[in-house]
Amino acid sequence: MRILVAWLLFLAVQGTALAQTPISVTVLCDASYPPYSYAENGEAKGLYSDILRAAFARMPGYRVSIRPVPWPRGLAAVEKGTAFALFPPYYRPVERPWMDYSRPILEESVVAFVRSELAQQRAIEDFPAAYAGLRVGLNRGFNIIAAPDYKRMLAAGQVQQSYASDNRTNLLQLKRQRIDVYINDRLSILWELQRMREQGLLANSAGVDWLIEGPTLSSEHGHLGYTRTNPEAYPYKQDFMQRLDQALLGLEADGSIARLAARYSAIDLRSAIGTTNTTGNNL
Repeated sequence: MRILVAWLLFLAVQGTALAQTPISVTVLCDASYPPYSYAENGEAKGLYSDILRAAFARMPGYRVSIRPVPWPRGLAAVEKGTAFALFPPYYRPVERPWMDYSRPILEESVVAFVRSELAQQRAIEDFPAAYAGLRVGLNRGFNIIAAPDYKRMLAAGQVQQSYASDNRTNLLQLKRQRIDVYINDRLSILWELQRMREQGLLANSAGVDWLIEGPTLSSEHGHLGYTRTNPEAYPYKQDFMQRLDQALLGLEADGSIARLAARYSAIDLRSAIGTTNTTGNNL
């Protein structure tokens, strides 16, 4: 009898220990999307990584690691079900029927940045009509302007469009008056301007007086995207999704997400040189 009681007590203790052991989970992230998600010496960096680590810290039942991978590889792994989740996809339920989504994590905005002297001559909030005759710079492979009027103007030769490999190249082109407008993600541009300042390419707030922040052209929200494939491999999925959404809601409500985002946009063009404070057409 004593042996039986001891054995039952042992099983109870073991069961309690197992119940308290966090579930190990790996999520993938884009290795090449700074400042939102990127790899540095093999470690996941960026604003989404910061936000999600803060959220995972509020999920004591889970021990979550983040692994950076090339974006196409990450999407393929989630589609096949060999990976549990990936960030930060936009909400594309038709294109990706094999993916479920967390609540929105962060809003990303595409903005037109214009040389300051042009902003004094044109109503730059009127996109794209006020941009006739201007040279627009974009990052190569980043097709972000869906406005039909802009496409018609481009086809008619009313605007010129050129591509560069990255933010810095386009910003230097803008500063040297080789393009008139640079259109890209707002936070990415502000983050690159801050890096240029830190490296001595911009002296201080006056070092960006050649640049005006124009209208917001479109916005998207990033998510954590979960696989719908191979569900038996991830029996914790529904619980994980619910707990993460609760954690993200709490981070948004207490201002944590806004504070984390502020670290990536130390240059404030509104206070340094002013801005139009307007929004253009929602694409």
